[in-house]
Amino acid sequence: MKALVSAVVICLGPVAALSQAVDPGFAFGRDYTFERMTATRRVDDADDKGDLRLVSYVYRPAKAAGTKVVLFSHGSTAGLSRSAKEPLDGPPFGLIRFFVSRGYTLVVPMRRGRAESSGKYVEECSVFSGECTTADQLRLGERGIKEALADSNAVLDQIVFGKLTAPGSKIIAAGISRGGFLSLMLAAERKEVGAIVNFVGGWYGITDNLSADENRERMADHKARLERAAKKVSVPSIWIYAARDAFNKEGIPQELHRYWTDAGAGPSEFVFIPEHNLPNGHFIAQNPALWEKQLDSFLKEKR
Repeated sequence: MKALVSAVVICLGPVAALSQAVDPGFAFGRDYTFERMTATRRVDDADDKGDLRLVSYVYRPAKAAGTKVVLFSHGSTAGLSRSAKEPLDGPPFGLIRFFVSRGYTLVVPMRRGRAESSGKYVEECSVFSGECTTADQLRLGERGIKEALADSNAVLDQIVFGKLTAPGSKIIAAGISRGGFLSLMLAAERKEVGAIVNFVGGWYGITDNLSADENRERMADHKARLERAAKKVSVPSIWIYAARDAFNKEGIPQELHRYWTDAGAGPSEFVFIPEHNLPNGHFIAQNPALWEKQLDSFLKEKR
């Protein structure tokens, strides 16, 4: 999701603090393994021609490795306030620990042009450098979502199914910010998605920094896409948001969720954290203590 004139940037989520890099309760080698896995996707457009190299970060339980998979989608660059090629360190460490300690393999794809993946990043253009306007960002939405879905499908087909779990197995589609919204769209395309975990999802930012007309246009775009997808999705979803979110004005998350449920999507739980000590509610995935009970309950119920 974009926060076009904000100094706060969310990519995969807040990068783990250095103090979290070594956690005696959850350690690399003893509790989890890490590797990079690569998929390819052939493109032929004005920006790239040939095979794109799509790198995924894969976190697995070290001891009781199973076949349960979570595909975790990253967020945006906040209107290219930072280079799309800057390295991404992965999801918040607490989120990795949450899923892996429960027996899930966590697969985090870098989409076209992001971090170690090749090609041009086409989901956004740079408002800050004057390359485009906030209105231009909205016009990029259709292509951006199609590209993000194509990248996700390549990773599912070439990495997840066959290498990490059997073809046709059910997976969880999860993500943060733009990646949370993408997970909802992906569930409408892939029958293998058995549940959706949406952290602070939205393709565009809806903020006080934009005009009322711009926010209305963005909400109308969200509404149309959510309603179309919801009609195809019967699997359960959980939406997790928090107060003081720099990317979502007050009441926006609830309205997005209403679009989804009113259009007939499968059972959906909305979790809102009104009180927290985070500097920004968009950082909610950083602190599992705020949502792990609700997510544990959701994961148990979906089995």
